[in-house]
Amino acid sequence: MSSTELSGSHTSDLDRVTRVPLPVYVLAFTILAFTTSEFMVSGLMNDLARDLPASIPSVGYLIAIYALSMVVVAPPASIYLTKFRPKSALVAISIVFIIGELIAAAAPSYAAIVIGRILTGAAAGTAYGVTLSIAAQAVPESIRGRAIGIVMGGNTIGTVIGLPVASFLGNAFGWRIAFAFVAVLAASALAASVALIPAVGTSPRPKVLAQLSELRNGSLWLAYATSGLLIGAVFSIFSYFSPVLTERAGFDQSWVPIILAAYGVLCVVGITVVSRFSDNFPLTVASVGAVVVFLSGLLFIFGDTNSVAVLVGVAALGFAGVSLDPAFAVRVMKVGGTSFVVNTVHTSIICFGIFLGASLGGVIIDWSGSVHSVYYLSLAFAGAGIVVLAPKLGAVRAEMQTEN
Repeated sequence: MSSTELSGSHTSDLDRVTRVPLPVYVLAFTILAFTTSEFMVSGLMNDLARDLPASIPSVGYLIAIYALSMVVVAPPASIYLTKFRPKSALVAISIVFIIGELIAAAAPSYAAIVIGRILTGAAAGTAYGVTLSIAAQAVPESIRGRAIGIVMGGNTIGTVIGLPVASFLGNAFGWRIAFAFVAVLAASALAASVALIPAVGTSPRPKVLAQLSELRNGSLWLAYATSGLLIGAVFSIFSYFSPVLTERAGFDQSWVPIILAAYGVLCVVGITVVSRFSDNFPLTVASVGAVVVFLSGLLFIFGDTNSVAVLVGVAALGFAGVSLDPAFAVRVMKVGGTSFVVNTVHTSIICFGIFLGASLGGVIIDWSGSVHSVYYLSLAFAGAGIVVLAPKLGAVRAEMQTEN
Protein backbone atom coordinates (compact mmCIF):
# COMPACT_ATOMS: atom_id res chain seq x y z
CA MET A 1 0.00 0.00 0.00
CA SER A 2 1.46 3.34 -1.02
CA SER A 3 2.04 6.29 1.26
CA THR A 4 -0.42 8.28 -0.83
CA GLU A 5 -3.16 5.87 0.09
CA LEU A 6 -2.31 6.45 3.72
CA SER A 7 -2.19 10.25 3.51
CA GLY A 8 -4.98 10.54 6.02
CA SER A 9 -7.05 12.83 3.78
CA HIS A 10 -9.82 10.26 3.42
CA THR A 11 -10.85 8.69 6.71
CA SER A 12 -13.07 6.13 5.00
CA ASP A 13 -10.09 4.78 3.06
CA LEU A 14 -8.06 4.56 6.25
CA ASP A 15 -10.82 2.66 8.04
CA ARG A 16 -10.65 -0.06 5.40
CA VAL A 17 -6.99 -0.80 6.23
CA THR A 18 -6.81 -4.16 8.04
CA ARG A 19 -3.09 -4.89 7.81
CA VAL A 20 -0.25 -2.83 9.22
CA PRO A 21 1.21 -0.98 6.21
CA LEU A 22 4.85 -0.78 5.15
CA PRO A 23 5.48 2.78 6.47
CA VAL A 24 4.97 1.52 10.03
CA TYR A 25 7.86 -0.90 9.54
CA VAL A 26 9.98 1.99 8.28
CA LEU A 27 9.22 3.80 11.53
CA ALA A 28 10.29 0.67 13.44
CA PHE A 29 13.57 0.62 11.52
CA THR A 30 14.14 4.26 12.49
CA ILE A 31 13.69 3.40 16.17
CA LEU A 32 15.98 0.37 15.74
CA ALA A 33 18.77 2.65 14.48
CA PHE A 34 18.28 5.13 17.33
CA THR A 35 18.12 2.40 19.99
CA THR A 36 21.35 0.80 18.78
CA SER A 37 23.13 4.02 19.71
CA GLU A 38 21.70 4.26 23.23
CA PHE A 39 23.54 1.40 24.96
CA MET A 40 26.31 0.85 22.40
CA VAL A 41 28.83 2.61 24.65
CA SER A 42 28.59 -0.24 27.19
CA GLY A 43 30.27 -2.60 24.73
CA LEU A 44 32.97 -0.10 23.75
CA MET A 45 34.01 1.21 27.18
CA ASN A 46 37.58 -0.02 27.24
CA ASP A 47 38.41 1.30 23.76
CA LEU A 48 36.76 4.66 24.42
CA ALA A 49 38.53 5.05 27.75
CA ARG A 50 41.90 4.32 26.14
CA ASP A 51 41.53 6.49 23.03
CA LEU A 52 39.76 9.64 24.29
CA PRO A 53 41.33 9.28 26.97
CA ALA A 54 38.82 9.07 29.82
CA SER A 55 38.10 7.00 32.90
CA ILE A 56 35.70 4.06 32.78
CA PRO A 57 33.12 5.91 34.98
CA SER A 58 33.35 8.94 32.65
CA VAL A 59 32.64 6.72 29.65
CA GLY A 60 29.71 5.24 31.56
CA TYR A 61 28.31 8.73 31.96
CA LEU A 62 27.89 8.85 28.17
CA ILE A 63 24.94 6.46 28.58
CA ALA A 64 23.44 8.61 31.32
CA ILE A 65 23.95 11.77 29.22
CA TYR A 66 22.05 10.16 26.36
CA ALA A 67 19.17 9.15 28.65
CA LEU A 68 19.10 12.54 30.38
CA SER A 69 18.86 14.28 27.01
CA MET A 70 15.86 12.08 26.20
CA VAL A 71 14.18 13.15 29.44
CA VAL A 72 15.08 16.85 29.56
CA VAL A 73 15.54 18.03 25.97
CA ALA A 74 12.99 15.93 24.08
CA PRO A 75 9.76 17.47 25.53
CA PRO A 76 10.60 21.12 24.66
CA ALA A 77 11.96 19.96 21.30
CA SER A 78 8.66 18.20 20.58
CA ILE A 79 6.75 21.38 21.46
CA TYR A 80 8.81 23.31 18.94
CA LEU A 81 8.31 20.62 16.30
CA THR A 82 4.52 20.93 16.55
CA LYS A 83 4.94 23.82 14.09
CA PHE A 84 5.80 21.25 11.43
CA ARG A 85 3.98 18.31 9.91
CA PRO A 86 4.92 14.90 11.33
CA LYS A 87 6.93 13.72 8.33
CA SER A 88 8.93 16.95 8.19
CA ALA A 89 9.57 16.71 11.92
CA LEU A 90 10.84 13.13 11.56
CA VAL A 91 13.19 14.14 8.75
CA ALA A 92 14.61 16.99 10.86
CA ILE A 93 15.05 14.71 13.89
CA SER A 94 16.83 12.07 11.78
CA ILE A 95 19.24 14.66 10.38
CA VAL A 96 20.09 15.89 13.90
CA PHE A 97 20.65 12.29 15.02
CA ILE A 98 22.96 11.54 12.08
CA ILE A 99 24.96 14.71 12.76
CA GLY A 100 25.31 13.69 16.41
CA GLU A 101 26.54 10.21 15.47
CA LEU A 102 29.07 11.64 13.01
CA ILE A 103 30.34 14.09 15.64
CA ALA A 104 30.82 11.15 18.01
CA ALA A 105 32.54 9.09 15.30
CA ALA A 106 35.03 11.89 14.60
CA ALA A 107 35.33 13.13 18.20
CA PRO A 108 38.89 14.22 19.06
CA SER A 109 38.07 14.48 22.77
CA TYR A 110 35.65 13.46 25.50
CA ALA A 111 33.91 16.87 25.35
CA ALA A 112 33.19 16.41 21.64
CA ILE A 113 31.65 13.00 22.12
CA VAL A 114 29.47 14.42 24.92
CA ILE A 115 28.07 16.94 22.41
CA GLY A 116 27.33 14.10 20.02
CA ARG A 117 25.54 12.13 22.74
CA ILE A 118 23.43 15.11 23.75
CA LEU A 119 22.29 15.58 20.14
CA THR A 120 21.55 11.90 19.56
CA GLY A 121 19.77 11.49 22.91
CA ALA A 122 17.56 14.53 22.30
CA ALA A 123 16.77 13.33 18.77
CA ALA A 124 15.98 9.80 19.93
CA GLY A 125 13.66 10.97 22.71
CA THR A 126 11.76 13.21 20.31
CA ALA A 127 11.68 10.49 17.65
CA TYR A 128 9.69 8.14 19.86
CA GLY A 129 6.89 10.66 20.20
CA VAL A 130 6.87 11.57 16.51
CA THR A 131 7.04 7.99 15.19
CA LEU A 132 4.24 6.84 17.51
CA SER A 133 2.15 9.84 16.46
CA ILE A 134 2.67 9.04 12.77
CA ALA A 135 1.93 5.33 13.28
CA ALA A 136 -1.26 6.12 15.21
CA GLN A 137 -2.50 8.45 12.47
CA ALA A 138 -1.49 6.18 9.59
CA VAL A 139 -3.77 3.30 10.60
CA PRO A 140 -7.36 2.97 11.83
CA GLU A 141 -7.89 2.79 15.57
CA SER A 142 -8.81 -0.89 15.29
CA ILE A 143 -5.18 -1.85 14.53
CA ARG A 144 -3.43 1.03 16.33
CA GLY A 145 -2.07 -1.26 19.05
CA ARG A 146 -0.46 -3.56 16.50
CA ALA A 147 1.11 -0.60 14.69
CA ILE A 148 2.48 0.82 17.93
CA GLY A 149 3.78 -2.62 18.91
CA ILE A 150 5.70 -2.89 15.64
CA VAL A 151 7.25 0.57 16.07
CA MET A 152 8.25 -0.24 19.66
CA GLY A 153 9.50 -3.61 18.49
CA GLY A 154 12.23 -1.66 16.73
CA ASN A 155 13.45 -0.72 20.20
CA THR A 156 13.63 -4.35 21.32
CA ILE A 157 15.22 -5.62 18.10
CA GLY A 158 17.72 -2.77 18.22
CA THR A 159 18.78 -4.00 21.65
CA VAL A 160 18.80 -7.70 20.74
CA ILE A 161 20.43 -7.44 17.28
CA GLY A 162 21.60 -3.90 16.51
CA LEU A 163 23.53 -3.43 19.75
CA PRO A 164 25.59 -6.65 19.45
CA VAL A 165 26.37 -5.92 15.78
CA ALA A 166 27.55 -2.38 16.59
CA SER A 167 29.61 -3.69 19.52
CA PHE A 168 31.19 -6.35 17.28
CA LEU A 169 32.13 -3.77 14.65
CA GLY A 170 33.52 -1.46 17.31
CA ASN A 171 35.64 -4.16 18.91
CA ALA A 172 36.84 -5.50 15.55
CA PHE A 173 37.50 -2.25 13.68
CA GLY A 174 37.49 0.50 16.32
CA TRP A 175 34.79 2.41 18.19
CA ARG A 176 34.59 5.13 15.54
CA ILE A 177 33.37 2.54 13.01
CA ALA A 178 30.58 1.58 15.42
CA PHE A 179 29.30 5.16 15.59
CA ALA A 180 29.65 5.50 11.81
CA PHE A 181 27.68 2.26 11.38
CA VAL A 182 24.77 3.67 13.39
CA ALA A 183 24.92 6.88 11.32
CA VAL A 184 24.59 4.75 8.16
CA LEU A 185 21.64 2.87 9.70
CA ALA A 186 19.93 6.19 10.52
CA ALA A 187 20.66 7.56 7.05
CA SER A 188 19.09 4.46 5.49
CA ALA A 189 16.03 4.92 7.70
CA LEU A 190 15.88 8.60 6.69
CA ALA A 191 15.92 7.70 2.98
CA ALA A 192 13.14 5.16 3.51
CA SER A 193 11.14 7.69 5.54
CA VAL A 194 11.35 10.31 2.79
CA ALA A 195 10.18 7.76 0.20
CA LEU A 196 7.52 5.86 2.15
CA ILE A 197 6.23 7.68 5.22
CA PRO A 198 2.71 9.05 4.63
CA ALA A 199 1.84 12.74 4.82
CA VAL A 200 -0.36 12.38 7.89
CA GLY A 201 -1.49 15.38 9.88
CA THR A 202 -2.05 17.65 6.88
CA SER A 203 -4.62 19.77 8.72
CA PRO A 204 -3.45 23.13 10.17
CA ARG A 205 -1.00 22.62 13.00
CA PRO A 206 -2.38 23.38 16.48
CA LYS A 207 -0.86 26.26 18.40
CA VAL A 208 1.68 25.50 21.11
CA LEU A 209 -0.67 26.55 23.90
CA ALA A 210 -3.32 24.20 22.56
CA GLN A 211 -0.79 21.34 22.59
CA LEU A 212 0.27 22.16 26.14
CA SER A 213 -3.35 22.30 27.27
CA GLU A 214 -3.59 18.58 26.47
CA LEU A 215 -1.24 17.97 29.40
CA ARG A 216 -3.75 19.37 31.89
CA ASN A 217 -5.72 16.14 31.71
CA GLY A 218 -5.57 14.39 35.11
CA SER A 219 -6.38 10.99 33.60
CA LEU A 220 -3.46 11.41 31.22
CA TRP A 221 -1.05 11.87 34.13
CA LEU A 222 -2.44 8.77 35.82
CA ALA A 223 -1.66 6.87 32.62
CA TYR A 224 1.82 8.42 32.56
CA ALA A 225 2.35 7.43 36.20
CA THR A 226 1.40 3.82 35.50
CA SER A 227 3.95 3.62 32.68
CA GLY A 228 6.77 5.21 34.66
CA LEU A 229 6.20 3.16 37.81
CA LEU A 230 5.94 -0.23 36.11
CA ILE A 231 8.94 0.39 33.85
CA GLY A 232 10.84 1.55 36.95
CA ALA A 233 9.91 -1.73 38.62
CA VAL A 234 11.28 -3.73 35.68
CA PHE A 235 14.54 -1.80 35.44
CA SER A 236 15.15 -1.96 39.19
CA ILE A 237 15.92 -5.64 38.59
CA PHE A 238 16.89 -5.71 34.90
CA SER A 239 19.72 -3.20 35.43
CA TYR A 240 21.36 -5.68 37.81
CA PHE A 241 20.62 -8.95 36.01
CA SER A 242 24.32 -9.80 35.75
CA PRO A 243 25.07 -9.84 39.51
CA VAL A 244 21.66 -11.40 40.21
CA LEU A 245 22.49 -14.26 37.85
CA THR A 246 26.07 -14.78 38.99
CA GLU A 247 26.18 -13.76 42.66
CA ARG A 248 22.72 -14.88 43.75
CA ALA A 249 21.60 -17.63 41.36
CA GLY A 250 25.08 -19.12 40.89
CA PHE A 251 25.29 -19.00 37.08
CA ASP A 252 28.72 -18.85 35.49
CA GLN A 253 29.48 -15.53 33.77
CA SER A 254 29.47 -17.31 30.40
CA TRP A 255 25.74 -17.95 30.81
CA VAL A 256 24.85 -14.29 31.29
CA PRO A 257 24.82 -13.24 27.58
CA ILE A 258 22.87 -16.39 26.69
CA ILE A 259 20.21 -15.66 29.33
CA LEU A 260 20.07 -12.01 28.30
CA ALA A 261 19.62 -13.06 24.67
CA ALA A 262 16.73 -15.31 25.73
CA TYR A 263 15.29 -12.39 27.69
CA GLY A 264 15.45 -10.28 24.52
CA VAL A 265 13.66 -12.95 22.50
CA LEU A 266 10.90 -13.10 25.11
CA CYS A 267 10.60 -9.31 24.93
CA VAL A 268 9.97 -9.61 21.20
CA VAL A 269 7.39 -12.36 21.76
CA GLY A 270 5.77 -10.38 24.56
CA ILE A 271 5.52 -7.16 22.62
CA THR A 272 3.94 -9.08 19.71
CA VAL A 273 1.30 -10.61 21.98
CA VAL A 274 0.66 -7.41 23.92
CA SER A 275 0.23 -5.32 20.78
CA ARG A 276 -2.44 -7.77 19.54
CA PHE A 277 -4.55 -7.21 22.65
CA SER A 278 -3.77 -3.54 23.25
CA ASP A 279 -6.29 -2.17 20.75
CA ASN A 280 -9.29 -3.44 22.72
CA PHE A 281 -7.85 -4.16 26.18
CA PRO A 282 -5.14 -1.60 27.05
CA LEU A 283 -6.17 -1.29 30.70
CA THR A 284 -6.63 -5.03 31.09
CA VAL A 285 -3.19 -5.76 29.64
CA ALA A 286 -1.57 -3.08 31.82
CA SER A 287 -3.29 -4.44 34.92
CA VAL A 288 -2.30 -8.05 34.26
CA GLY A 289 1.23 -6.90 33.48
CA ALA A 290 1.43 -4.94 36.74
CA VAL A 291 0.49 -8.05 38.71
CA VAL A 292 3.05 -10.17 36.81
CA VAL A 293 5.81 -7.64 37.51
CA PHE A 294 4.83 -7.52 41.21
CA LEU A 295 4.80 -11.32 41.49
CA SER A 296 8.18 -11.46 39.73
CA GLY A 297 9.60 -9.22 42.44
CA LEU A 298 8.26 -11.58 45.09
CA LEU A 299 9.75 -14.55 43.24
CA PHE A 300 13.18 -12.92 43.23
CA ILE A 301 12.90 -12.05 46.94
CA PHE A 302 12.15 -15.62 48.01
CA GLY A 303 13.88 -17.59 45.27
CA ASP A 304 16.90 -15.72 43.91
CA THR A 305 19.28 -18.44 45.08
CA ASN A 306 17.36 -21.02 43.04
CA SER A 307 18.47 -20.97 39.40
CA VAL A 308 15.12 -22.22 38.07
CA ALA A 309 13.15 -19.62 40.02
CA VAL A 310 15.44 -16.86 38.73
CA LEU A 311 15.01 -18.04 35.13
CA VAL A 312 11.22 -17.98 35.60
CA GLY A 313 11.49 -14.43 36.97
CA VAL A 314 13.68 -13.31 34.09
CA ALA A 315 11.25 -14.85 31.61
CA ALA A 316 8.27 -13.15 33.28
CA LEU A 317 9.95 -9.74 33.16
CA GLY A 318 10.84 -10.34 29.51
CA PHE A 319 7.36 -11.38 28.48
CA ALA A 320 5.41 -8.87 30.59
CA GLY A 321 7.84 -6.06 31.41
CA VAL A 322 9.05 -3.67 28.73
CA SER A 323 6.66 -5.57 26.45
CA LEU A 324 3.78 -3.66 28.07
CA ASP A 325 4.80 -0.46 26.26
CA PRO A 326 2.22 -0.83 23.43
CA ALA A 327 -0.61 -1.11 25.98
CA PHE A 328 0.73 1.93 27.83
CA ALA A 329 0.93 3.90 24.59
CA VAL A 330 -2.58 2.98 23.43
CA ARG A 331 -3.99 3.94 26.81
CA VAL A 332 -2.19 7.31 26.70
CA MET A 333 -3.48 7.99 23.19
CA LYS A 334 -7.04 7.07 24.13
CA VAL A 335 -6.89 9.54 27.01
CA GLY A 336 -4.70 12.32 25.60
CA GLY A 337 -4.68 11.98 21.81
CA THR A 338 -1.92 11.33 19.28
CA SER A 339 0.02 14.61 19.34
CA PHE A 340 3.83 14.90 19.46
CA VAL A 341 3.72 16.49 22.89
CA VAL A 342 1.54 13.82 24.52
CA ASN A 343 3.65 10.98 23.14
CA THR A 344 7.04 12.59 23.75
CA VAL A 345 6.21 13.42 27.38
CA HIS A 346 5.13 9.79 27.74
CA THR A 347 8.49 8.62 26.38
CA SER A 348 10.34 10.98 28.73
CA ILE A 349 8.44 9.63 31.73
CA ILE A 350 9.25 6.05 30.72
CA CYS A 351 12.92 7.05 30.41
CA PHE A 352 12.71 8.72 33.82
CA GLY A 353 11.29 5.47 35.22
CA ILE A 354 14.29 3.62 33.76
CA PHE A 355 16.63 6.21 35.27
CA LEU A 356 15.00 5.96 38.71
CA GLY A 357 14.93 2.17 38.73
CA ALA A 358 18.59 1.87 37.75
CA SER A 359 19.97 4.75 39.82
CA LEU A 360 17.99 4.11 43.01
CA GLY A 361 18.88 0.45 42.68
CA GLY A 362 22.56 1.39 42.68
CA VAL A 363 22.12 3.59 45.74
CA ILE A 364 20.28 0.83 47.61
CA ILE A 365 22.92 -1.77 46.72
CA ASP A 366 25.69 0.56 47.96
CA TRP A 367 23.75 1.18 51.16
CA SER A 368 22.79 -2.43 51.86
CA GLY A 369 25.81 -4.17 50.38
CA SER A 370 23.62 -6.71 48.57
CA VAL A 371 21.93 -6.85 45.16
CA HIS A 372 19.07 -8.67 46.90
CA SER A 373 17.75 -5.30 48.12
CA VAL A 374 16.75 -4.09 44.64
CA TYR A 375 13.85 -6.55 44.63
CA TYR A 376 12.15 -4.52 47.35
CA LEU A 377 12.56 -1.37 45.23
CA SER A 378 10.93 -3.20 42.32
CA LEU A 379 8.06 -4.28 44.58
CA ALA A 380 7.57 -0.68 45.73
CA PHE A 381 7.39 0.59 42.15
CA ALA A 382 5.07 -2.22 41.01
CA GLY A 383 2.87 -1.85 44.08
CA ALA A 384 2.52 1.88 43.45
CA GLY A 385 1.64 1.14 39.83
CA ILE A 386 -1.11 -1.25 40.95
CA VAL A 387 -2.45 1.41 43.35
CA VAL A 388 -2.59 3.93 40.49
CA LEU A 389 -4.43 1.38 38.32
CA ALA A 390 -6.87 0.36 41.07
CA PRO A 391 -9.44 3.13 40.37
CA LYS A 392 -9.62 1.85 36.78
CA LEU A 393 -10.84 -1.65 37.66
CA GLY A 394 -14.33 -0.66 36.55
CA ALA A 395 -12.93 0.29 33.15
CA VAL A 396 -11.16 -3.07 32.98
CA ARG A 397 -14.49 -4.85 33.53
CA ALA A 398 -16.06 -2.63 30.87
CA GLU A 399 -13.33 -3.63 28.38
CA MET A 400 -14.02 -7.30 29.00
CA GLN A 401 -17.81 -6.90 28.82
CA THR A 402 -17.59 -4.92 25.58
CA GLU A 403 -15.66 -7.73 23.95
CA ASN A 404 -18.12 -10.32 25.20
